[in-house]
Amino acid sequence: MVAIRRLREDEFKACFAEPMTDATATAEAAMDIWPYVDALDLDEIGLPYLNDVRHIYRDARNRFDQVLIGTGRFNTLLVIVVDLGRSMVFGHFLLDLNEEYGTSGGPLRSI
Repeated sequence: MVAIRRLREDEFKACFAEPMTDATATAEAAMDIWPYVDALDLDEIGLPYLNDVRHIYRDARNRFDQVLIGTGRFNTLLVIVVDLGRSMVFGHFLLDLNEEYGTSGGPLRSI
């Protein structure tokens, strides 16, 4: 059984250390995140479906990878936070770009 942990905003923000590096092209998977993703109840978190991995960002202290997965909700990403030291999923966070950047008006781009 996979332990699911939805991160609070403060927990999610604690996983950042500037500058964050786009590691999409170079990151080697620290672990297989898909059993964790498959265990999520999409209805419970308000997502109709998931798309592919869009980006992977690594914090400046090499503690966490943030795996950004596109969703069926406009401008919303599912972020899977991987603890690199433990090679395990730390948790997940639903990142609503409209809410985060105050762009609820016109479309930014579909992610």
